[in-house]
Amino acid sequence: MFNKHAVLGGRDRVKVAIAQIAPRYLDKVASIEVAIAAIKEASLNEADLVVFPEVWLSGYPYWTEGWDSKLPEWIGGRVRFYDSALVIPGKEVAQLAEVAKASDIHLVMGCNELDSRANIQTVYNTLLYIGRNGQILGRHRKLMPTFSERLYWGSGDGNDLEIYETDIGRIGGLICGEHLITSARGALISMGEHIHIAVFPGSFALHTGPQLEEPDHGEAFWGYSTARSHAMEAGAFVIQACGYIESKDIPSDFQYKNQMNFSYAHGGSSVISPLGVPIVEPRFDPGIIYADLEANMIKAVKAIVDSNGHYSRQDVFKLLMKKNGEWRDVQDLVAEDGLNLDYEKLSRSAESSEVDVTGIIKKAD
Repeated sequence: MFNKHAVLGGRDRVKVAIAQIAPRYLDKVASIEVAIAAIKEASLNEADLVVFPEVWLSGYPYWTEGWDSKLPEWIGGRVRFYDSALVIPGKEVAQLAEVAKASDIHLVMGCNELDSRANIQTVYNTLLYIGRNGQILGRHRKLMPTFSERLYWGSGDGNDLEIYETDIGRIGGLICGEHLITSARGALISMGEHIHIAVFPGSFALHTGPQLEEPDHGEAFWGYSTARSHAMEAGAFVIQACGYIESKDIPSDFQYKNQMNFSYAHGGSSVISPLGVPIVEPRFDPGIIYADLEANMIKAVKAIVDSNGHYSRQDVFKLLMKKNGEWRDVQDLVAEDGLNLDYEKLSRSAESSEVDVTGIIKKAD
């Protein structure tokens, strides 16, 4: 049981890592090997958490499809995309869980996920959370695939929009365009994130041309402004993991190799403090990026703007979220994580049973 009031799990600082490296594109088995090596390296460098970018396992669909697609290319690309997806739980997930446990590190993996139900073949854009004890903490499926992404992925239902209590604090996350769903960000903020995971397929401008998505080096990528805003609104650290891949990483026999726009998958990962100021400025070279998160940064910012406390005005605003078919107040969902103790009732009950009520409360906390 974690102390719900302890910032970053009661630690003074937490070391995090971003794996800004290329996968073995659309090759699940080979990509797992690359991931395992990166996880071990992050652990050797004493990281408590390692994050992989959006659908890192095993590749973002940087190509375009439509009714005019050439059938052999379309079939070949689709089969590879399907075969590269994870089933959660499954043997590949078990491999990741095993190395996370052996390395004593928390893992957040962006992946293509194949629905685990035998009668369904839908693929989702998913964040997979694995604890340092090797347990699957949960998964989050992208609520709304953006633009042409709807050709590849199904939409999440929101039941898995959660934060996870860990020994390094409360961790939550969103995938790329979900950061433009204000209510989704508001829900995670209301749940009290300490560390927010923000994953992207790269860092890109949407207005410079000649292509719709063009590589950006920090001035035009909307992901930076939303991540910095979320950090300050939440009073949390944001781990912004951006994809990295080069032409040599795309198999020569991939059907769409010469019809892909991945120029913006040039990294750009950063780490942002609770004041919205980067701790690590955007990096564009491949490798593992490290940062130390200091608990005092969260404590200091919360003294200025506690977005769930004195600055939330819950008497004026209410955020509702649909969980398992029922509309719920997000604050009520958070309250369910702990015990709702009535001191007077506890005192009467303890007195009649000749039990020390303070001892009960300490155990309940």
